[in-house]
Amino acid sequence: MFRILVINVGSTSLKIGVFSNNKPLFKETVDCGGKESKKTEEINEQILYYRKVIDKILSSHSEIENKFDLIVSRGGLTRPLKSGAYLINEAMCRDLRTGRYGFHPSNFGPLLAHEIASRMGTQAIIFDSPVTDEMKPIARISGLKGIERRAGFHVLSQKAAGRKAARELRALYENLNLVIAHLGGGITICAHQKGRIIDGTHGLSEGPFTPQRTGALPLEAVIELSFSGRFATEGELGAYLLGNGGLISYLGTYDIPEIEAQIRSGDKEADLILRAMCYQIGKEIGAMAAVLKGRADAIVLTGNMCYSSFIVNEIKSYIDFLAPVYVFPGDDELENLALGGLAVLKSGDFPSIQKY
Repeated sequence: MFRILVINVGSTSLKIGVFSNNKPLFKETVDCGGKESKKTEEINEQILYYRKVIDKILSSHSEIENKFDLIVSRGGLTRPLKSGAYLINEAMCRDLRTGRYGFHPSNFGPLLAHEIASRMGTQAIIFDSPVTDEMKPIARISGLKGIERRAGFHVLSQKAAGRKAARELRALYENLNLVIAHLGGGITICAHQKGRIIDGTHGLSEGPFTPQRTGALPLEAVIELSFSGRFATEGELGAYLLGNGGLISYLGTYDIPEIEAQIRSGDKEADLILRAMCYQIGKEIGAMAAVLKGRADAIVLTGNMCYSSFIVNEIKSYIDFLAPVYVFPGDDELENLALGGLAVLKSGDFPSIQKY
């Protein structure tokens, strides 16, 4: 039996689990409210914070020996990668720490995995990174020469949900056309064509607004905001747009149950804003159905926001004419990372793993 430690740092939480093969020995989630920061001292503080949280969780499970055959992390913002497993090495860690390809709390996951693996004398990998790039050339064109659209999706969650839908349809994921929306702290909506994500909304800069992010914004207003004098640095503006946009900018909270309680109490603004987010999600699902030329076998909704019947039903009202809709609340990202690690361990072929 293989022992695998799995780490998933997201936009608002840290998830950690220990697996014996594909069986979870424990899984825990800690609300962290991660920050996107370019300041070295703040990055070091965040790494130290996450490390202490992980050490505390592991020490609380004294019945489980802290000895692992492999450590698997969700990927961060690196250069574009192929799907599958990559060894975490110094080059990857350097790009994540410096934010060469962008800053996001997920950057901390591989850094932590690499550090823990070095300390324990084992290996660390990422699997199905969010920057997995399978986009068609036509989808990369942005509208301004010199700026190219980039892949930045919840690949692990999306592909896992696609395989679940395929089982429901009694088909292979690789034979289906699907539109899949991951609805969590971040939102990505993608067109899956025969097992490849050929287009999608970048999780940091495109698509609908989210609990904390603005999504796509009117360009003229963004230019005005950038030169308004409200923000001293590019980093301050980025942190504002990526951490204080969306639901929290309108309602002062990104807690969905709290917002739904406000709606039930008669708060018309809360009702309008939550419906507006669902409206934008529905629009983007329609756009991705167009990418598939209307030949979607199913629409798939997944992520923690799918626990809300209000959100699911509102989105369905816009898109259920397109194709059958499947809903898989929550995410199985820890399990899927563990399964990716298990496949690597069973192959016994670490030298053949893709190198960054």
